[in-house]
Amino acid sequence: MLAAAAVSGTATAQVPDAINWGPAATLRHANGVELQDAAFSGRNVAVSWQEPGSAGPRVRIRTSVQSGSAFGPVATFTTARQSAVDIRGGSELHAVYARRYASTNWVIEHAVGSVDTSGFSVGAVSSTTGVARFPDIACTRSRVFVTWFQKEGANDRLQVAHASKSDLVFSGPVDMGLDQGSFFGRSHSLAVAGVADDAYVAFTRSDGKLRFKRWSVGSGPGFAVTPHATKVIGAGTPGNSAGDTVIAAAGDKVAVAWFKCGGIYACVSNDRGQHWGSPRKVLSHQACTGDFGADQRSIAIHGDRIVITYRAFAIKSPGWVGLISTTNNFVTDTDETIAPVGQDEHLVGFVKVAGTSRLAAAFDPANSVRFRRQQ
Repeated sequence: MLAAAAVSGTATAQVPDAINWGPAATLRHANGVELQDAAFSGRNVAVSWQEPGSAGPRVRIRTSVQSGSAFGPVATFTTARQSAVDIRGGSELHAVYARRYASTNWVIEHAVGSVDTSGFSVGAVSSTTGVARFPDIACTRSRVFVTWFQKEGANDRLQVAHASKSDLVFSGPVDMGLDQGSFFGRSHSLAVAGVADDAYVAFTRSDGKLRFKRWSVGSGPGFAVTPHATKVIGAGTPGNSAGDTVIAAAGDKVAVAWFKCGGIYACVSNDRGQHWGSPRKVLSHQACTGDFGADQRSIAIHGDRIVITYRAFAIKSPGWVGLISTTNNFVTDTDETIAPVGQDEHLVGFVKVAGTSRLAAAFDPANSVRFRRQQ
């Protein structure tokens, strides 16, 4: 396998692949399978996907407590779609998905269980007579935060809700504003991350600017939630918005990556989102005006290392999946090809193997969901 050269914006130069991947395990193979999300915590892994069912789309999840060496049975949520997963406290598995009960009756549902079992308790986050879709989920030590898009005419209302882990009764939706669309029809920018006693949301509204919101969670028994001022961390316009945002947090570090017409950008905070470094273009492309494009698919942090996966496509190239890696907040970075075209979703994180952190990935070649990790 070859990899793109370690110069941001280079789309053709090639160098040998530096990642030694182990063999891949197939978690599911069936017509219409689509990878949705993956979560990694120590030796625990959770992977969710969507596939056709007799009653409509269904969400399925498999988990591992052995760093992906073996996976347990499949948990199934019928008439469900667009799932996301997170692991809290090492072994508590949280999932969220959208469910349509009728043509005008939607609900965002939350499910909680243990990584080492397929049993879940299910409850509603929000019910609506409009279309609710594309939820995301993240956990702090004591609360669960969920985001989703709420259809409002031709636009999307951006919503956030949270619940204490002690009762999992979700708050009413917190309105983050309206997204009237972007160059590609909608910005798809509403992503959440959580760590310790902080939750973070990155989102884009109609003006195209990328915003960041932080909530801090207090001590028990109330675990009060305190919102902090919203910050603009990425420039954008209605015709060239900062979109498709991905976010990750570990310790005091928060990292965000996003798409614009001219490239993939990233920005890092080292103090839990209170201050941010300058946005950096980590990959140049001409998706809106030329024949080469790329968009980021996931981001992960371990210590000083931050990694971003992206998929690239071009008129005269079959495309590839790349991995950008930095240890200095993208002042410099390396860029490697990790998969050929046809494995578009490559969602990465870190797992512990014999006490050492290794890069791991869930990915989806045609009609399959697979997992592999660095040797």
